[in-house]
Amino acid sequence: MISQIPHKLRRRWARYTKALPFSDARWRYSRALRKTDPVQGWKIHLSATQLSASEIFSRVHPVLAKHGVLFKVPATLEMLEELNSGIRQFSQVGKFLTVYPRSAAEATDLARELDLVTRNLCGPEIPFDVRYRKNSLVYYRYGSFRRADDGSAEAGVIFDPSGKPHKDRREFGHAIPRWFASPFKRSPPRPNDLNVGGPLAPGYLPFRAIMQRGKGGVYEAVDLSISPARLVIIKEGRRNGETAWDGKDGYARIKHESRVLRMLGAAGIPVPQIFHEFSRDGNQYLVLEKIVGRPLLQQGVTGPRKVSWRRAQNILSQLSVLLSKVHKAGWVWRDCKPSHVFLHDGMMRIIDFEGACRISETEVLPWGSPNYSPPGYHKNFSRPAGQFEDDYALGTIVFQFATGQLPSPTKRTRARLYTRTGAPRFFRDNVERLLRISR
Repeated sequence: MISQIPHKLRRRWARYTKALPFSDARWRYSRALRKTDPVQGWKIHLSATQLSASEIFSRVHPVLAKHGVLFKVPATLEMLEELNSGIRQFSQVGKFLTVYPRSAAEATDLARELDLVTRNLCGPEIPFDVRYRKNSLVYYRYGSFRRADDGSAEAGVIFDPSGKPHKDRREFGHAIPRWFASPFKRSPPRPNDLNVGGPLAPGYLPFRAIMQRGKGGVYEAVDLSISPARLVIIKEGRRNGETAWDGKDGYARIKHESRVLRMLGAAGIPVPQIFHEFSRDGNQYLVLEKIVGRPLLQQGVTGPRKVSWRRAQNILSQLSVLLSKVHKAGWVWRDCKPSHVFLHDGMMRIIDFEGACRISETEVLPWGSPNYSPPGYHKNFSRPAGQFEDDYALGTIVFQFATGQLPSPTKRTRARLYTRTGAPRFFRDNVERLLRISR
């Protein structure tokens, strides 16, 4: 059972972190800060997934304790999951354990020892840091060491040998300041740093990152493999990127989406056409048709400029037909939301099927955006068979276009919004049947 895995690993992680003497709301620390600790230097980062974190810590803790070095780890595995998603800050992906060495010599010694004890374990690639060696979980960069006791180091600032301050930039090409020689044996530049502005594969030239997350990026690119050239969308699935409790990572999700899109396309459902699929540097890529049109709503927008129950009814009529076809093909979309529904000349097309599952599947983790998922859905580690996720999402979308708001959990509040917009009884009843959250 999937549900037993997080329970076991969370308990193990809690035992490890409780042994660390200092904490704040998010981090646990190996010891108190000392006046002799430097304000900046070579940071060592170790990467881990929520599945590998406890095993990695059990191997590296004896090394860190031997050196008496200051380090921090996330207080919970949920926090590590958040870091690895990259949603808040992409540069933090993979930074499971941060070590603050007291000298360059100690940093190089630690990197070597930590690399030896963590070989053959899994973790996502850390953006913008330098990898200690190929396939290593150890990364390094020069940066500020935040001092919370006396404020002697300004967060986000490093100083060159003349004392001039510089922004501590967590960006490509800034892991090693130009005024310092690296004490480490440099690794070659990582190819994934060249995703935007350089060729991703023969014939494809990405020019815009639409999205960057731990699981992978989404890029708009020019396909030069045909004449005339065309615009395409390239989806990237990273190895160990946003690894879930069931072990599936970005790589596995892109492979899964490819299979779903091919089956839905064969069933006549208007999903993006797959032009090409390839692997590079251990990651998986899917080259897709760039859908013409505009989404019902842009990502993060809660409602249209002008509400209309009639327009909402039209969306309900069109989208329910599409969803019925998906369900007839044996799938549940599980990521139905306005930014994934495109309109062009009155026709709808739908995108993004990483989280789709068979209607009969039950042992799968929840998927989808919280605003378009049934209440309490994301707390579970399984699902009942059926299409309820899509029904609820459809009801939410229709409610948004009729009222300009996401549905309230209370029937009385929803009723007031229906009345304000003049929605008739048959429309209300149809939406309420989809939402199934009346209280």
